Amino acid sequence: MIIEKIKLTNFRNYKSLALSFEKGINIFYGSNGSGKTNLAEAIYFLSLTKSFRTSNDLDLINKESNEFAIINSYIEKGRNFKKIDIYVSKNGKKISVDDKNINKISLLSQEVNVIYFLPRDVNLFKESPKVRRNFFNIALSKQYSEYLNLLNDYEKVLKMRNDVLKEEKPNLTLLDVYVDQLISYSIKIYQYRKEYFDKLNIFLPEIYKKISLKKSSIKLVYLPFIDDFKNFKDIAKKKYKEALENDLKMKRTTIGVHLEDFFILLDGKNITLYGSQGENRMAVLSLKLVPYFLINEKENKPIVILDDVLSELDENNKMNLLNFLKAFEQVFITSTNKIFKENITNYLVLNNNVSKEESYEGR
Repeated sequence: MIIEKIKLTNFRNYKSLALSFEKGINIFYGSNGSGKTNLAEAIYFLSLTKSFRTSNDLDLINKESNEFAIINSYIEKGRNFKKIDIYVSKNGKKISVDDKNINKISLLSQEVNVIYFLPRDVNLFKESPKVRRNFFNIALSKQYSEYLNLLNDYEKVLKMRNDVLKEEKPNLTLLDVYVDQLISYSIKIYQYRKEYFDKLNIFLPEIYKKISLKKSSIKLVYLPFIDDFKNFKDIAKKKYKEALENDLKMKRTTIGVHLEDFFILLDGKNITLYGSQGENRMAVLSLKLVPYFLINEKENKPIVILDDVLSELDENNKMNLLNFLKAFEQVFITSTNKIFKENITNYLVLNNNVSKEESYEGR
């Protein structure tokens, strides 16, 4: 899939901006603070109506407008075109696909798939487990349409159980009912996660080798709540029973799939403890790009956003990464510098405006 056109109204620093994009690599270049990342943010917002920079949607609205922000876009998926519009205001968000309102984010997620890399992602394995779970939950929701709804159902039951645990005299029977529901959802969540991690490990080593120019071994390690599908229910019941006293004391559910984690082994060592900043960067970037190769249909290949990914790379690694990305359907990269390379389209970002330049065909 590719974004053919986008129009921004009162989005961040752009009061009114209309752009058309090309297949292949698109570079947003300009000085720091010029609005390059705002463009990348608008493209990402089309996928989950969430920003990768703020949890407050009102931050997206132009300060001088202070009323609303609009993203209008045309998405090409093979021979099909989709018109996607998002309206953000103090009253919430309105989303429409081909002028029909939709209420479920999961439906929008099926229409637009975006994967991204941000400078802060280099610390993914040094962050809290919650940050890593959020990353994978988003990735999984793109891969499996049912997963997001399944996770939401689990979170609802988890909240209800935690609310009971906070009561002065918790209803033990009700707590047990909620445990059965949590286990039912947990088995399915575990299946999806294990299958997804297995798929990631098929492609991860090759991608890491290609973009890092190193022959290091790399493996993603999943740390599940319970790693036994056949006996999952019985083991989970026992664990929840053993944890009940602690749950009552802590007034929250202290075990479960909502606390799972993962890490990466690089040459057999935990990258969190032994990896350099450069190794962490390449490992996370490789991990973020893997989902692109999990989708076979060309029209459903995700759009890729790489924010400031080139600044920390030497010239050799920079050109190597750009050569690797040439095979992707559509990539957006923010940079402080214009990239003179064949089949790359540059966009100068300056004074709240964006100027599209001719593709450089090389010599």
